[in-house]
Amino acid sequence: MSPPLTPDAEEARRQLETELAKPEYYNAGGWFGDQLDRFWDWLLGDPATTSGLSDSQLLAVVVAVVVLAGLAIWAFMGPLRRERRVRSATVQAEEGRTAAELRGRAADLAEAGEWVPATMQLFRGIVRSLAERTIIDETPGITAHEAAERAAERLPTAAVGLADGADLFDALAYGDRPGGRDQYEQLVTLDAELAGLRPEPLPSSPAPPVGVTP
Repeated sequence: MSPPLTPDAEEARRQLETELAKPEYYNAGGWFGDQLDRFWDWLLGDPATTSGLSDSQLLAVVVAVVVLAGLAIWAFMGPLRRERRVRSATVQAEEGRTAAELRGRAADLAEAGEWVPATMQLFRGIVRSLAERTIIDETPGITAHEAAERAAERLPTAAVGLADGADLFDALAYGDRPGGRDQYEQLVTLDAELAGLRPEPLPSSPAPPVGVTP
């Protein structure tokens, strides 16, 4: 017994023939269509088929189908990968809450085993702490990666940890990965590391040309 196919064989055949009939694919004239028909007859075991495919013909059709399927998957996944690289969730916490309050809330959630909100709340606490230390400007709508990139300019030795923390925040925000104790502890370690770092001074503005009043 074989599991039912969705779509079934006839529907799959129709869809593939429709796709391959498009101008960008169907540049080989009627030969390829004939070979495709014979391929499906061979695949479905059509008893009415009077002439089977030769080994070379079967190989050519199979390779063509595999290549086209690979191109379709690549074309679909490319924009999806780019979207994942550029998207980043808003990280700004509620106005008026201090970094200490956000950390305390994160600790309460962690104690209750609520690892995803605990981890996300702790990252918000880290961002709020960086803003309180005037290392970054926590502008409205700031995303996790924007905060990490701004902080890395002043804390370059923590750039990797900050980027990893932003990746983790986004992954949890979008449901791309489950949360757990290890993820929470990762941010606890990052928070402690950042607290012990001294930020580099802001780059000074270039001196105006001689004779020019700024």
